[in-house]
Amino acid sequence: MTTATDTTPSGPRAAGVHWDLSPLVADAAQARERLAAALERSRAFEARYRGALATIDGPGLAEALAELAAIDNELSRVGSYANLRESVDVTSEENKDLAAAVDRGMVEASNALRFFDLEWLALDEDRARELHDAPEVAADRHYLIALRRFAPHTLSEPEERMLAERSPAAVSAWQTLFGQITSTLEVPFDAGDGEGEQPHTIDRLLALVRHPGRDVRRRALETLYEGLAPHADTLSHCYDTLVGDRLAMDKLRGYGGPMEPTHLRNELPGPVVEAMLDAVERHYGIAHRWFRVKAGLLGLERLELHDQYAPIGEARAVAYPEAQRLIRESFGRFSPRVEDVARGFFAESRIDAEPRAGKRGGAFCAPVAQDASPYVLMNFTDKMDDVMTLAHELGHGMHFTFSSAAQTALSMGTGLALAEVPSTFAELLTFDHLMETESDPSTRRSLLSERVEGSFATVFRQTVLARYEQRAYALRAEGGTLTADRLSDIWFAENEKYYGDTLLLPQGYRLGWSYIPHFISTRFYTYAYVFAHLATLALYARYREIGAGFVDAYIAFLSAGGSATPDELLGGLGVDLSDPGVWEPGFREMERMVEAAEAG
Repeated sequence: MTTATDTTPSGPRAAGVHWDLSPLVADAAQARERLAAALERSRAFEARYRGALATIDGPGLAEALAELAAIDNELSRVGSYANLRESVDVTSEENKDLAAAVDRGMVEASNALRFFDLEWLALDEDRARELHDAPEVAADRHYLIALRRFAPHTLSEPEERMLAERSPAAVSAWQTLFGQITSTLEVPFDAGDGEGEQPHTIDRLLALVRHPGRDVRRRALETLYEGLAPHADTLSHCYDTLVGDRLAMDKLRGYGGPMEPTHLRNELPGPVVEAMLDAVERHYGIAHRWFRVKAGLLGLERLELHDQYAPIGEARAVAYPEAQRLIRESFGRFSPRVEDVARGFFAESRIDAEPRAGKRGGAFCAPVAQDASPYVLMNFTDKMDDVMTLAHELGHGMHFTFSSAAQTALSMGTGLALAEVPSTFAELLTFDHLMETESDPSTRRSLLSERVEGSFATVFRQTVLARYEQRAYALRAEGGTLTADRLSDIWFAENEKYYGDTLLLPQGYRLGWSYIPHFISTRFYTYAYVFAHLATLALYARYREIGAGFVDAYIAFLSAGGSATPDELLGGLGVDLSDPGVWEPGFREMERMVEAAEAG
């Protein structure tokens, strides 16, 4: 396999920068063998421990949890391997077959292991407290306690088994169809670079919204929406089917609303999340101020959508090897231990950065397993913004690396909202380093404006996405089918609320909802970004205030993984979620960013 590390150059657009999955599993055949072994181990676990929780003691429970963690870890490794393979080539029949086999295997394993969770949830409070307070299970105490919050929404074992059996056809198939359409979509486009019309994926077209040429930006968006239009009905049907299924499952489980499962996974109270979204909407004026200023800087009376991310100043190109160096330096200034984490990703070929047809769009960092190293997928297009994306995903990598070293396979993971804090913090580290070391004035102006607009995209735009989901679920709950036109109406209305009269939206943008994978994969995922960004701005202000004294506490936070609640973990760093003004430091920081960009 041809790869690029921190010592070998890559070509344009990170050519040849592919990951090496062999440390996880040798090949598809071995993945199937390991899956079969994990299934056999799951069945043996069931035979040994079914009915045991009623009489088990602390040491016995610790032994059971260790075996459960080992099984979970092996399933995660094999499942991650299959998912990572498919994410870089959704057209491969071998990848599809392996993914289908793993999906079936996961259902079978879940069916064998489900009894343990159900028996744990069925214990009365006194018995459960006796067990989770036993010193032998201290490492997984929070895991056990947190699991019980799902008790009111858990069905009988036969019912849970039946629902799991239907999941691949009822859920995964629609997600796969969405992924195949959006990953393989290519449309011809002339970017004005002398190469004439070339096939462009969704990600390549979206990257052009930061092109310095206004006509290129406008045509790129128009081409994107024209390319999506023939698929709008299919994409909306995928979403309508998934939302309808989720609402039906919510009714069966007795959830109070479609956001409750996400809140429980994030361990965040619904009122805290709603208050946060309300606070963001009250501060839309910060964005309006910037949009008016930016229109003036661009010599326009009013921005149009294709002007939203127009460069202020022209940022220089950044080749992939330089991006590696910049990130290592950024992380190293904070902590040599953090730099070592980044070095491992590059040196061990755990990043797939080259854009290509059939590869999933966007970016992610996969934790893989407690005894394996994480992997990053992104689509590097030689932009300065790609440096920030890479830093973001490696921030997740920091979290996964430190938590897997300190926690068990059951306790290393966190809810979505807390998981986004390290990635956002890593972006801030990289931005500060770039502003201190970059000498080109035009690039500095570009960095300042992109930092402002990145915060807006994370806080304001993700709130728009959350509000869109709320309205879509409400419409479906009332019996309305989520057609492309109805989704477009909701999408446009929520975006108009954000942009106000400061930015003109084209009619093509009515399809802006259609290619966003978070709606398909994980409902209400997007508010996690809002929470994380505002919380991280507050944390970063403390880091600037106390400097090196913050580092050890922050690495301890990363190492804690999911071993405590978000309010406990953030409280240890000085962020109090019970404070009604908890979000205000974040908004003040955003205002400071706008002022700096105006002055720059």
